[in-house]
Amino acid sequence: MLEVIEMKIIIAVLLLALCLPAMAEELPDLKGNWTGVMDFVGYDKNTAWQPNETVSYWPGEGWNLTITEQNGRSFSGMMIPKGSPRSEEVILGVLSQDNESITIVDENGMLWGSVNSPTEIELYYQEVGIDGMTVGGGVFKKV
Repeated sequence: MLEVIEMKIIIAVLLLALCLPAMAEELPDLKGNWTGVMDFVGYDKNTAWQPNETVSYWPGEGWNLTITEQNGRSFSGMMIPKGSPRSEEVILGVLSQDNESITIVDENGMLWGSVNSPTEIELYYQEVGIDGMTVGGGVFKKV
């Protein structure tokens, strides 16, 4: 009787071990070109080149995001504003364990957001410096 119970336990453990890889979620493939539109609001402090403290709005700014490398959950690439293609910035990012939340840093700020689908990412931007701050958000589609 004890041998039958032990055999059933061994079979259950083996079946579970065979099923675990099928239950693991596959990482989204983020590599490629993404295009999106972001809305920004910024605050500039009183500086030599900006004599007054001002709040500025930049709605509908086009951006390209190119993810050139992905190693597991980590990735790297470039963020390029469509209106100023020479202003490209290196980005480094990581995908969270839930395969949905995403965190990115560029050369002077950070982005975070979510992978909504294999072809859509929602991102929010934040930059804080001695002379001001900027925040924005938008949706990127894989092209």
